[in-house]
Amino acid sequence: MGLEEKPEEFEKKAHAAVVNLLETEFKKKQDARMPFVIIPDTPYELDITDKEGNGVYRLIVFKAQAEDVIKALRKRGTTSRIFSYDKANWEKESQQKGILKEQVQNLTTTLMRTAMTSFQQIFIALMHLKVVRAYVDGVLRFGIPPKFYIGVIIPKKGAEKQVLLELTEVLAEASMKEMYGEKLDSSEADDYWPFVCVNLTSPLFLHNH
Repeated sequence: MGLEEKPEEFEKKAHAAVVNLLETEFKKKQDARMPFVIIPDTPYELDITDKEGNGVYRLIVFKAQAEDVIKALRKRGTTSRIFSYDKANWEKESQQKGILKEQVQNLTTTLMRTAMTSFQQIFIALMHLKVVRAYVDGVLRFGIPPKFYIGVIIPKKGAEKQVLLELTEVLAEASMKEMYGEKLDSSEADDYWPFVCVNLTSPLFLHNH
């Protein structure tokens, strides 16, 4: 206290100094207790990514600063949400998930059985149609009475063209081999071979449904 300083002024200065000291000490203790907003070592990758490389991470922050963290992450281009754990709701969802999973499994089994039965019937009908077409095309091309052989050839994948060329080499007359082969442009109706070739494919109108 100076000689010319009044007691009231000295008391105010002393009070201000004590308050400043207490605030400084409190801040130090607070920083020591809570040095970070995000808990150290809590950012954890959940191994959930999409085709663009975006991922899902878990962060643990102090609840009072959660909104501030969300705003800060949003400024950096990261979308974040507050996760609230509700055990009762989780157990309810887990139970519903189990029921739905069982229902899906039952429906899938029923669908597979129906599909297999339907496929067998459709495939038989399709084979009949292909045989009828081969017979009709054979009669139209080679005349009546029909004297030809109908067979099923299953070539290896990618060897279809080679099989057609070899059949042409065997079945075509020597003087007419040059006229056979695949169509050269889109104006031609179909490939032309010395035999009738009917691919085992479904009719085009079925592809539109």
